[in-house]
Amino acid sequence: MVIGYAISDVSLRLSGRIFLWEKYFLYYLCALKMNKPYTMNRKQILCISLLAFSLCACQDDDTADILDAFGTPPALTKMTAQEFLDQGEQMFEDGESVDEIVSADRAFYVNNPFNVSMADGKLRLFNGMAHDFKEVSLWLTMPHLRDTIQLMQFEEVPGFYNIKLDSPLKMGEVVYASKSGKPVRVNNLALLSPDQYELLLSCNDSVFDMLKTIKMKTRIQMGKYGSGNWGVMTANAARYYATSAVNMAVMFSSEIFRDSLMNYKGSIHNDAGKEIDREGLLNSILNKQSLVFGVVTGSGIAGLGGGNALGLREEYLAGFFYQNRVAIDCNWVLHVWIHELGHCLGYGHSSSLCYGSVPDEIVPKVYRYMMKHRMLPYIINPFKSYNDYNPGINDADNPDIEL
Repeated sequence: MVIGYAISDVSLRLSGRIFLWEKYFLYYLCALKMNKPYTMNRKQILCISLLAFSLCACQDDDTADILDAFGTPPALTKMTAQEFLDQGEQMFEDGESVDEIVSADRAFYVNNPFNVSMADGKLRLFNGMAHDFKEVSLWLTMPHLRDTIQLMQFEEVPGFYNIKLDSPLKMGEVVYASKSGKPVRVNNLALLSPDQYELLLSCNDSVFDMLKTIKMKTRIQMGKYGSGNWGVMTANAARYYATSAVNMAVMFSSEIFRDSLMNYKGSIHNDAGKEIDREGLLNSILNKQSLVFGVVTGSGIAGLGGGNALGLREEYLAGFFYQNRVAIDCNWVLHVWIHELGHCLGYGHSSSLCYGSVPDEIVPKVYRYMMKHRMLPYIINPFKSYNDYNPGINDADNPDIEL
């Protein structure tokens, strides 16, 4: 009885019939149980060998079986712009509680503000940009898959929106479209754990392309603070911090900034007056682990910084952007932002990070140049409805105007 149970547990059956190789395997196990020799002919040996091979093969890839392409892929799962709005959650919206604004769920890495992830059977699509992305495709790739398959398409992903959906990874055999253009049939994607695959987003968008150039790896989050010279975070300030941080990350990651820093003729020194290794300085900026932004208040206080805390007065933050066709007054906000970043990197007031070459010459020059030539994600103020942004065809090359 024990032998029969063990065999029924491992045997493969179809319509109540035992395959030929099962019969030989049964004889072999019975012989082992009774300590009696059992001889097999070539046909029997071949059947047992095929059984062993099939069992080993199944163990290597029992969660997702990549099969040959066949047939026509089913209709692509699409989400309309209205469905996204109805099912998603707007972020940094006026009227939100402070706890919602500073929640860790709203944090993101500056090199990945528009991202997708899977956890607890839910797909999360997060857009930390004040920018609407249209015709966004969701893709999946994994080591054993020689192609990239398309899971979903979103008509529009609105700015500052977050959505959680049921997993698009299905059980059973499903045919997907792929980047190669060939249909791919995949088994049991739902059994995969998130570390076995990678989810990717794609869309035809110049801002999306700029994000892919970011080398800065800093995680940013809004801080609650609210004591001393720290005010309480507001939705307005959060929106400006989220956008300006991405602009700064693109600038820091650019070859223009690198060249300006490395080839600057003046001194870039620490508090002791010693020249700073410029390659090391750039790496420390790009690899800053985290920044927690806050709102600064109090008479005579322009900004605060140190560790991972960085804050400016809220009224300064709009200065990062063009307010109309020609007006951008970014020198002061850039000075304060870089000054406080210098403190976050460990530099004091006697260094070139807090006063002088970096905050007053290198950064303003590069930032203005990249804004003028539309090389940053946000050019005009994204939160003002009365911008007059209508430059002439030759204005970008005219040194007499800002834009």
